[in-house]
Amino acid sequence: MRKLITLTLLMAVLSLYLLPQADAQVLWRGAKTMKKGSFIAMARWYYMDFTKVYDTTNEEWKDNDNDHLKWGFETMIGYAPMDRWEIMMHIPFRLHSFTTSTLDESSSGIGDIFFKTRVAVLPWSKKKHGLTFVGSVRLGTGEYDNPYSFCNCGDGSTDFGVAGIFSSKWMNKFRGHLKLNYWVNGEGKAVNDVTYNVGNEMKFIGKLDYNFHKKFMGFATYIYYNQAEKEDSQGNAIQNSDKTRHSFALGGIWKPKKGIFVRPKIVLPIGAENGKNYSFKPVLDFWYVFALGS
Repeated sequence: MRKLITLTLLMAVLSLYLLPQADAQVLWRGAKTMKKGSFIAMARWYYMDFTKVYDTTNEEWKDNDNDHLKWGFETMIGYAPMDRWEIMMHIPFRLHSFTTSTLDESSSGIGDIFFKTRVAVLPWSKKKHGLTFVGSVRLGTGEYDNPYSFCNCGDGSTDFGVAGIFSSKWMNKFRGHLKLNYWVNGEGKAVNDVTYNVGNEMKFIGKLDYNFHKKFMGFATYIYYNQAEKEDSQGNAIQNSDKTRHSFALGGIWKPKKGIFVRPKIVLPIGAENGKNYSFKPVLDFWYVFALGS
């Protein structure tokens, strides 16, 4: 009965979050995988106000004279069919608004849904080290009106991603994570006979956790992101469409009850090139992990 009630409550919570959800992340969580029969669910909120725009002529960042906001939610549900193997689905919701003196553009809706699987090739053991590989596919389900629009909910392409995550714990207080992810992105949807190939993406994360208390952990994270130049349907590179981002995040993990995790953090840009960027990015995660199997 308790298991049935737990599952019913989980589905009720998810039904609230699946209406509004974004910003799917292959590198969430460390290398440690769940035990067979375990479920996981999460919801994430984030907000970005793009206050800076890159001047490609002078190669410097300037204040953005236009209003460009982006916020959303992300949900993830997952299951471990057996030890060392997990399958998961991410469902994002995005809301964009872009306003200038002559333009008022906005959009909202489901973004690009993606599926992933995690396999522990070096399972987490008493030595407290682990290595996990990740495979993923991202579908072009998000609203897509124009290849050059600031308010698309997705990129219109079907993409394939791979990742590796290494985690290690030492001195009973510290835990380190090294994570690397690469997306091979496909061709965007045609709009008025205009198509483009979305540039491939790479992300690296270095993260350090410190266990202050059995119910609270702090963390610091360095994030590197690069997206290659986009190409038009003839294979010509679209100038200055590539992006590079360096970010630093500080946050904490609160564990009010067994299986429940609350993770607030703030992300700060420390270097970037091309496109637009925010001054800071607040993020709030809720995780629920529970076991119904052995």
